[in-house]
Formats: sequence, structure tokens, C-alpha cells
Amino acid sequence: MPLIQVSQASQQSTEKKRELVKALTQAYAQATGADEAKVWVIINDVPRDSWGTGGVPLADRDKG
Repeated sequence: MPLIQVSQASQQSTEKKRELVKALTQAYAQATGADEAKVWVIINDVPRDSWGTGGVPLADRDKG
């Protein structure tokens, strides 16, 4: 079974996550011919203080 993992620093609503899971599943199935029922999607919500770029946590970038 194919597994798609998404890590994101932004917190999305349950409805937005549903839309994302559906869109990713459909795109993968269309591109590969896979059965949509066998495509797994995991969304990892990462707190902005636990994700950094350029040596700075995203939470700190939000302040400035």
C-alpha cells in the first residue's frame, strides 16, 4: 500500500485535512493507476516552535 506523509507547521482545520487527504489520494491514484482505497495518507502537524529554517524556529519568525 502506498503511503503519503505530509509534515506541516501550519495547523489546519479538520475540514481542510479531509480535503487534503482526498486530493492527495486522487492525485496519486490518477498518476499511478493505484486503487484509491489502498492509498494511505498521514498528516503530521508540527508545532511551529519545533520546526526551523535558517537556524530560527518558525515561531520566532512569526514574532518579527
